[in-house]
Amino acid sequence: MILYGQKTFLVDDSQFVVIQATPVAINAIEANKLIKLTLLSPVNIIVFLLLALAISLVVTRKKQSSSEKYLLKELNKQTTELLENLNVVHVPSEPTVKPIIQLKKNVQALSSHITTYTRESEVSIHQDKLTLLLDRHAYIEYLAEQLQIAENNKLRCSLLFIDLDGFKQVNDSFGHSFGDEVLIQVAARLSSVLRHHKLINLSPKSQLEQNLARLGGDEFSIFISQQLDQQKTVEVAQNVLREIERDFVLGNKLIKISASIGIAVYPDSAATPQSLLQMADVAMYRAKTDGRGIFKVYSPEMGKKIRRYHYLLEEMRLAIASESFHLSFQPIVHVEDCAIDYFEALIRWDHPAEGSIAPDEFIPIAEESNLILDLGDWIMLESCRQMSAWHNAGLKKVKISVNISGVQLKHLDIYKFITEKLAKTGLPATALMLEITESTLIKASNKIIHSLERLREEGVTIAIDDFGTGFSSLSTLAELPIDVIKLDRMFVSQADQNPKYNQILHTLSELGQKLGLKIVAEGVEDHSQFELVKSLGIRSVQGYLVSHPESSVYVGHKVLQDNLNFMSVTGTGVWNIQ
Repeated sequence: MILYGQKTFLVDDSQFVVIQATPVAINAIEANKLIKLTLLSPVNIIVFLLLALAISLVVTRKKQSSSEKYLLKELNKQTTELLENLNVVHVPSEPTVKPIIQLKKNVQALSSHITTYTRESEVSIHQDKLTLLLDRHAYIEYLAEQLQIAENNKLRCSLLFIDLDGFKQVNDSFGHSFGDEVLIQVAARLSSVLRHHKLINLSPKSQLEQNLARLGGDEFSIFISQQLDQQKTVEVAQNVLREIERDFVLGNKLIKISASIGIAVYPDSAATPQSLLQMADVAMYRAKTDGRGIFKVYSPEMGKKIRRYHYLLEEMRLAIASESFHLSFQPIVHVEDCAIDYFEALIRWDHPAEGSIAPDEFIPIAEESNLILDLGDWIMLESCRQMSAWHNAGLKKVKISVNISGVQLKHLDIYKFITEKLAKTGLPATALMLEITESTLIKASNKIIHSLERLREEGVTIAIDDFGTGFSSLSTLAELPIDVIKLDRMFVSQADQNPKYNQILHTLSELGQKLGLKIVAEGVEDHSQFELVKSLGIRSVQGYLVSHPESSVYVGHKVLQDNLNFMSVTGTGVWNIQ
């Protein structure tokens, strides 16, 4: 039987399958045809196809499952190795943990590490290493974003430029380690100001405060993103001033400093980050010149002044390179016979376009930019060279008086600087007097004082210039290495009107005599003032009554040619007062 359960029979060697049997007849079909018809029926074909597909899917899934397990195993292996190479703490693989769960843990550990690394990288790139505040570069990028938002939303913003007053003296007096600690404490105090005024704005990436930055050195800045009214900015500035003025305690030292603040407003003052910072810097500079420890809001008038500053700075550089400056000389004479005691060398600048520019305008710029170092070198060399010529011509008792800047004292070895100029020009040390302002001498370090004392031992005379304009102290006269006191012109101009100034002049004259100090009255402009200071016991005067500053040619003609006999006897000349 070919087909199970079916009746078959043979006819001529062909097998038939009984389909239906009755008493009368039998219906049958050839077995081969029946099998063919059955197999090729549509239903069976579909069944066969579905069966084949099912078998195929089972086989594929088995292969896929095996492949996935292998892939998961490899991914776990690679992520584990990566975590170990990165020194990332992670949960080690366990046999009981499903591979897919282990992979998820590894990926989470990597994601956490990448997030931490990204934040630390942002901090490393954008953070000031000393104060841990935002640095200048990142701050400017942040300002650019904020100003764009302000422009789009028609908002007003403001920026504070903060510069510490007296910080350089802290570094000079106590060392840079103390200075660094002051900067760290300043950063902490400024952060507290931001918290107090609810100005905190942390970066989502680095978590650094973005509204506060250290710009460099002792300069800081605070940004106020939404200035609803100017009073808010003023309150922040006043709070900053109070915080900085509080005592800084460093070990057993008590340090006092202050701050000068410039304020610039967007869009009134400027429209870009760099310009806004620049305008705030200009306002800060005005705050310093107006007394320090205050704040100023930028105005266009300040912009004109800073443009003038930079213009003169560049012109001065060119003038120094081309030696376009020249010296004038003003005599200081004895009141009894007008014999010349000193010639003060005074720098003059005749600009090719502007004509004469006053020293009161360009000397402060030279000091702030350190150009005074180059300019002062030329002044000292030319003064000594000219005086050496006059000294050899017969003015053996006359000294040349040269002003020394505090910047020169700070940056130069003043003893070496002076002795080299004397050696180069052949001028005796006894023929040179250095004029140093009272405020500069008071702040001078022990090293500078020691150098001045060495110069005095060589024969150089030291004079206090503009005495009475600073914090005058009698101990200054006793302790500092000085020989001459030059009284500021204020005393002479006020002496006719205020009897107290008469008493001060008389007292200083007597004090000078008792201490062995020579007193010079500056600013004597008429005969009544001349007679007054003479009656008060002051023996040397300087001013327009005696002479305006004159060229070396004029001085040479007036003194050397008209006083040869007197010079040969006294070693000085007479300056006739007109």
